[in-house]
Formats: sequence, structure tokens, C-alpha cells
Amino acid sequence: MLRCFKFISCFYLCFAFVFSVNRANPTFAFSDDTLAISLACDNPYPVSGEEITFSLNFLPSEPINVSAYRLKVKFDSSKLSYKGLYSYINNDDFKSYTKDGDLTVLFVTSENGVNLKSGSVQTMLELNFKVLSSCDIGPLEVSAFVDGLCDYDATAIPLPNIDPVEINVVQTGDANCDLATLSLDDYTITPAFSADITTYSVDVPYSKSTIEFITAPLDDTANVKANRKTLKSAGTVTDVNLTVTSADKKSKKVYTVKVNRLSKEDSTQANFKSSPTDGDFELPVNSAGIDDSLDDSEIPDESVAQNNAFAFQQASAPLVVKESAFNIILFAAMSIVFIGISVFIIKRKAQ
Repeated sequence: MLRCFKFISCFYLCFAFVFSVNRANPTFAFSDDTLAISLACDNPYPVSGEEITFSLNFLPSEPINVSAYRLKVKFDSSKLSYKGLYSYINNDDFKSYTKDGDLTVLFVTSENGVNLKSGSVQTMLELNFKVLSSCDIGPLEVSAFVDGLCDYDATAIPLPNIDPVEINVVQTGDANCDLATLSLDDYTITPAFSADITTYSVDVPYSKSTIEFITAPLDDTANVKANRKTLKSAGTVTDVNLTVTSADKKSKKVYTVKVNRLSKEDSTQANFKSSPTDGDFELPVNSAGIDDSLDDSEIPDESVAQNNAFAFQQASAPLVVKESAFNIILFAAMSIVFIGISVFIIKRKAQ
């Protein structure tokens, strides 16, 4: 309870200060182009019933610290359902709430914040949605904006616009979207691969933090894309979806591999050999081959962002924040406190 109180107090004192600065004093310690933010989807051509992930990517033009922000996402709740979020950041730092197609995510850290390097795209958050089975075929837009962004000293960071993301829901067509091969280095995938089998599993050692399957489509004009390369923490299972899409993008087939990243103890018992390149290293923001010399104003193009490969290598246990009665009550209480403090500070500044 004390920790919860500290969280609420810290969050709203910080946000009240930032919002009062934003409204009463337009001068920032940071320049207007300090930070670029983009929203990207890992699967722009989903089928009904398929899960998709939107990643929130930060690209600072100078080193900054991010300790608090509020993200608001708008989506069509008759076509998409919010499933939860994933981040490498402590789960106590996030609260989320959805209502009628509006998703609000509150982030504030009680530690030292998140230090972002200049010129490197870094994924702050992954939002998981599911395309409803009743969703009509056609385009669908998801938009987002961030406000109340500040560093650990409660210094406001200018708020950039975020371009909306459009996805196109497609149907399974007549084109051949089978895989011809599916393998993973020296690891054994079960059951044995067959084009007609779409769900597999594989065990990898705890030292394996990234993964990339070897695949080839039966139709060489088709495209194969994995929804992720990073694995969740040791002792957990990560679902990697390999989507085969026809050249005309009207047909697709999804193969799912459940990657079981064993604990250290289980890895030893299974006689897995640790590779010196497999360990949990410091964040490699260029896992998708992004040049470190990005221009300050450059945002990754769609093809790069959609690889969803900007995720941190030092991922902790997966964070899934879902709605609950407690979340709703806590969210409402936090909102009331926030509004009260904001009004109080604004009045004090106006006197």
C-alpha cells in the first residue's frame, strides 16, 4: 500500500508540474526536435482473429532521460481488442485502462528513469491487440499521442506528433502460402516440420536472447516475416509468428513456434552449450541493421519499424497489464488526484 501511495504521489506531482509548465510557460530546456516518436505495427496485413503488436519507438537527437509520460491510443473497438502491453521496464511503472476504443497508458518510474542514447531508435513499449473475428476486410487506423513527457528532474520534453498507423485486414485466399522449410540452427523443432502443421515448439538455452528461424516459402514470390527476434526472460515461452504472405497480399498463412527459453538450471540439465554471443547484453538498438549515424530528424521507415526488432535485449519478465476492477478504481483515483493537483498549481502560478 505504501509503495502504491508513493507511486501515485510521485506520478501526479511530476505530471502536475509538467502540465503546469506546458500551459503557463512554453519555454523548454530541450529543443523542439529533441525527440521523434513513431508508432509501428509488426503485421500490417492481418487476418481476422490474428494478434498484432504496435511498438512505440523513441528516437532522440540528444541524450535524454524519460521518467514519466502518458500515452493515449485510439482504435476501433468493434474491430480490435486490447490484450495487454509488454516492456523491459518494471511492471510497477505502468498502469493502463481502456474504454470504448480509448487506451490510456501511464508511465512513471520510481527509479532513475530510462536513459536514451542520441541517434538510436529504442522501443519503449509494445501494445498487443487482436483483430476480432467479426472485423470486416479493409483498412483500419490506429492513432496515438504522448503528453506529459518529462525527465527525472520533471523537466518537460517537447511533445512531437505521432503519425497514425494504417493496417489492412485481409482474408485467406487461394494463393499458396505454405512454407517449404522451417528450422533453427542446431535446435530441434517439434513436431517434425510439415507444411500442413502450423504450430511447433522448440527449447533453447537461457543464454539465447535473440532468435531467427531459417525459412523458405514454397512459392518463391511469397514473403515470410517473423513478428519478433527477441525472446522473453529465461524460464518463459515466447510465441514467434512466421507469416507467409502472397505477392498480391491477399492471402496469408501463419506458422507459430513456441520458443521455450529454459532456465539456467534446466539448460544445464539439457546439456545446452552456452555461446559467448548468446548472452543478455546491453541494448543493441541496431538489431535490425540500423545505422548508428541516423540523422537527428530521421524516423525509421515502415519496412524497418515493422520488423519490430528494436526491442531491448535485456528484457525482463514479460509485462502484461490488463484491465481489472482494481485498475479501473486506481486509475480513477489517480485521475482525480492529478486534476486536483494540476488545478492547484496552475492557480498558484496565476496569482
